[in-house]
Amino acid sequence: MSESKGNTIIQFQHVTKRYDAREPAVLNDVSLELERGKFYTLLGPSGCGKTTILRLIAGFTEPSEGHIYFNGELINEVPANERQVNTVFQDYALFPHLNVFENVAFGLRIKKLKEPVIRQKVEESLRFVNLKGYENREITEMSGGQRQRVAIARAIVNEPEILLLDEPLSALDLKLRTEMQYELRELQRRLGITFVFVTHDQEEALAMSDEIFVLNEGRIQQSGTPNDIYDEPINRFVADFIGESNIVKARMLRDFQVEIAGKVYECVDQGLNPNEAVDVVIRPEDLEIVPPEQGKLQVRVDTQLFRGVHYEISCYDDSGNEWLVHSTRKATVGERIGLRFDPEAIHVMRLGETEEEFDRRLESYEEHDDGE
Repeated sequence: MSESKGNTIIQFQHVTKRYDAREPAVLNDVSLELERGKFYTLLGPSGCGKTTILRLIAGFTEPSEGHIYFNGELINEVPANERQVNTVFQDYALFPHLNVFENVAFGLRIKKLKEPVIRQKVEESLRFVNLKGYENREITEMSGGQRQRVAIARAIVNEPEILLLDEPLSALDLKLRTEMQYELRELQRRLGITFVFVTHDQEEALAMSDEIFVLNEGRIQQSGTPNDIYDEPINRFVADFIGESNIVKARMLRDFQVEIAGKVYECVDQGLNPNEAVDVVIRPEDLEIVPPEQGKLQVRVDTQLFRGVHYEISCYDDSGNEWLVHSTRKATVGERIGLRFDPEAIHVMRLGETEEEFDRRLESYEEHDDGE
């Protein structure tokens, strides 16, 4: 038995998964903890291992190495049908020959529950997903969003402790996806159970999650709240994958001072080695367009696109670095402009830094601030 911490419901300890001994591991030495009642998102590109984590939690596959615990009990070899887990798949996996009621009731009938109990549970689940009155509707008559809610109702009717969602919004149009993001988040709050959501859409992850795990090539690159991941990316991959980013090579001269493209700027980072090579991230929305003489950085506008809420402006400095700017102010292609930004807008990333080292460095910032 693992020493499960307080509210921990799922724990991975050094889990590796190989489907073929001749191929690289799909998951490589992954350790994580999920707490009860939170909305987690596994985020990353195709093939990064996020769906494999879902399959391991569900019991559809077993780890090649390491241990998986559910409420402190080892479940490596516990079959899927004996786990308090349900999954909503990308294609929903509904039965087209059954109506809404019978789709939701399917699992309860397998358990041989009595008919009054089945009816009560199905009606309650449909009410949770705002489908009361749709009991006799055929699946083929339902919209994409309605089908998704039927799939969720079928999952929650079994009262799982964890609900797994494998890219369930990917087939929906943009407007419906946005609506369903709010619905899923609100549903999770009402149910109070743990949701584990898989997506490659970073905007979806930022909008819905209590905590995000960013994966790449079978490893967790960074975990944390959406604000943590967006504001304090650990490396170039995370910074580039989460939102639009300006990532440039730089040099940390000393604490609170970084050199970018030959110019020295104040920053809020510390604890790195003098003259250490680093990557620097500045988000496009943190760059303000000003006259060239007022800018900390001078650039020439290369392209401009109108995105509705802002202009997306691509510029180049004299060193050849590209800078992306999001601004409500319109620029002119070919003109020279200045860019102004605060020291807090500069985020310094140490090359090859682990998440543990990164966390310790952030803690040292907090201690320094408290000391001041």
